[in-house]
Amino acid sequence: MIQLLLKIFIFSVFVLSLICPVIGQHKIDRCATMEMDSLLRKRYPKLGSLIDFEMELQGKIKEIELRQKSGRTTASILTIPVIVHIIHNGEAVGQGRNISEAQVKAQLAVLNEDFRRKEGSRGFNTDSRGADIEIEFCLAAFNPQGVAMAEKGIDRRQGSRAAFTKDQIDGELKPLTVWDPNRYFNIWVVDFTGSSQDLLGYAQFPSKSGLGGMPEDGGPASTDGVVIKYTSFGSADKGSFPVMQAPYNLGRTLTHETGHWLGLRHIWGDGNCATDYVDDTPTQQSESRGCQKGRVSCGTTNMVENYMDYSDDLCMNIFTKGQKTRMLAVMELSPRRRELISSSVCGNAVVEAPIPNFRVDKQQVLRGGKVTFTDLSANLPTQWQWTFEGGNPSTSTTQNPVVTYDTPGKFNVTLVATNSIGSSAPLVRTDYIEVLEAGLCNSITNFKGTATVLKETSPATGYITGHNSRKDQAKAEYFGNNLGYENISGTSIRFGYAYAADGSATESTVTVVVWNARGLQSSPGQILEQKEIPLRTILQDVAQNRETKISFDRNVPVGGYPFFIGVVLNYDKKDSVAIVSNQNGQSSQITAWERNSQGVWQTYSISRGINVAHAITAEVGMNSSVQVGASTLFTDAGQPVTLNARGAGLFTWTPAATLSSSLGAQVIAYPTQTTTYTVTGTGVDLCNTEASITVFVRNPTAVEPNPIERNLIVSPNPTEGQLQFALSNSIRGNVEISLYNFIGQKVAGVKEQKTTAEYVKTIDLGSVAAGIYIVEFQLNGWKVMRKIVKI
Repeated sequence: MIQLLLKIFIFSVFVLSLICPVIGQHKIDRCATMEMDSLLRKRYPKLGSLIDFEMELQGKIKEIELRQKSGRTTASILTIPVIVHIIHNGEAVGQGRNISEAQVKAQLAVLNEDFRRKEGSRGFNTDSRGADIEIEFCLAAFNPQGVAMAEKGIDRRQGSRAAFTKDQIDGELKPLTVWDPNRYFNIWVVDFTGSSQDLLGYAQFPSKSGLGGMPEDGGPASTDGVVIKYTSFGSADKGSFPVMQAPYNLGRTLTHETGHWLGLRHIWGDGNCATDYVDDTPTQQSESRGCQKGRVSCGTTNMVENYMDYSDDLCMNIFTKGQKTRMLAVMELSPRRRELISSSVCGNAVVEAPIPNFRVDKQQVLRGGKVTFTDLSANLPTQWQWTFEGGNPSTSTTQNPVVTYDTPGKFNVTLVATNSIGSSAPLVRTDYIEVLEAGLCNSITNFKGTATVLKETSPATGYITGHNSRKDQAKAEYFGNNLGYENISGTSIRFGYAYAADGSATESTVTVVVWNARGLQSSPGQILEQKEIPLRTILQDVAQNRETKISFDRNVPVGGYPFFIGVVLNYDKKDSVAIVSNQNGQSSQITAWERNSQGVWQTYSISRGINVAHAITAEVGMNSSVQVGASTLFTDAGQPVTLNARGAGLFTWTPAATLSSSLGAQVIAYPTQTTTYTVTGTGVDLCNTEASITVFVRNPTAVEPNPIERNLIVSPNPTEGQLQFALSNSIRGNVEISLYNFIGQKVAGVKEQKTTAEYVKTIDLGSVAAGIYIVEFQLNGWKVMRKIVKI
């Protein structure tokens, strides 16, 4: 009996030894880069999206690949200066969060071993896909004021608290402690708390080159860098560092996050068998944990040793050649990354005056556009004197000014940089900034190539770009809006197929939507505008092989940010539409998105393995356009329909025969047959002065044509004062002539009788101010509107 009880006790202890550690363990959060990227882009929408960055990066990658194939490679090792901000809570140096200089040096050694694939180190591998990245990291020798540092590359700061949440780090800590990210790779070593207590680190992705390196609010530059938990910073291989915790104690957290900082994505693409945009990394289903060598998913053996997976530190040892090309592309392309190559903070003391140099986020801008200037001067300047021809301000003494250009033309920029040794000679760049007059109003599209209507492949049926048996909920086209247009007035969508279950008399509609680009991973986010388009209109346009033109009810404000335009697919009535696209491979950018039956947005490149662009055009502008809407699109003959116009000062409507008035922002129509109403706006600078809307009438009645529309002559136009009206027809009766200014006020008028077939009347506008006017001519209730100009 005693032996039996002893056996039971021993077994119980064994079971508890297995269970208790599991109960006590927290699941380590290896990396929060993707989460923080989404939050950052919501906070600073002008950053654009990861797709924006991807489109530009892929072009640079192809350029580098072509150079490599032709035998032209990078001539030297790239060196990046590092500053490590050690955030402690008052501990002595070398204790707790205030880690030692030796621990920092151990971490930097691992980082260089991994990036250089150093033989004899844990960063070496024999995989044929493995690459020496040819990027090295040095601890900064000088602070931003040019003073030599007692501890190279280390900035010790006592924090406001012992540990930080991610929001506290990015919202408070980073902006207060960051060093110029054009000269230093900023690394913060911290302790996490709250929901982040089990987090090891995160990084900020690079920006694309078309974006300002430092937006007006200081955003991305003030948070740029990498954050690492102090217990995972360093290497237990290279010293005794008691605070470090296995299995993340060999320095690979910084290697992983630096990969993100240089543009690498997680090897599984943050989705089920998704893409990391690198050709030589095997596709895998999800992250790896531990060291799952030989793991197979998505039909391939996973590269669990890759630094961009979630394996334990001891398991990691490879960046691939494709990842190398991607990182080198970032170093050539991205603001703040490319400037680091010329930083001199790892070198010797200042011994000569600065050598001035700078870059801009764009050299060509629309009128009223902003340009961000970034100083790249060598030899640690401390003062700057800028001169901006044609700019506002015209001069500046800040290091990285933002300048507005309001006047079209080409303008010079001059920079003089100064340090403790002296001032540089002026650097003058002639005709460096070009301000465009044209382009304030524009039509933009990603579509080029062969017009195609892509069908689903068996066993699915229907269309890839429209209704299908998969029950996709929506299709959308991404617009990067790189020139920063403020408004969308409308869109044109070319449909390649349309079917109405109710036939040609259908009253079904298709919903056209504008989304912002602030959804998860820069997918379509909030709906900014939507409009119902009669399926009847689309049927007619498909039959005529023409685009369907849509004018929104208002100018849709996008604030210079990226956006999406597309359609929502309704399956209730068994109607069907499909948008024209180009053929697979004809689009070099990733712009086509779809929302599947579960409501998840994905690019076609991920969901279908194809890359196309929809035939969708956005009508954009810095100024407003005339917009039009109706209370209903379908009505019975003679029933009232309210028409509304926006975007201008004075509105004129045609045809006037069935309208309550032909002037005003709101009129009532009584159509007796299907009628397209056109409104023309005047009074302000407009991108589009006209907009139209069709009201479909059930059981239409015959309508007598306007008997004066074609025969009335108003001349001369423009006029200096005398304006003549001539009309020849058989109608007699009451004539009323009214003149309205651009805000709708009546400024002149005449009432009299037409008693003969020939009618001529001259009115004197000599007392009327110069400008644009609308004249309304009525004869027995028939109306005609004309726009005239008084000079």
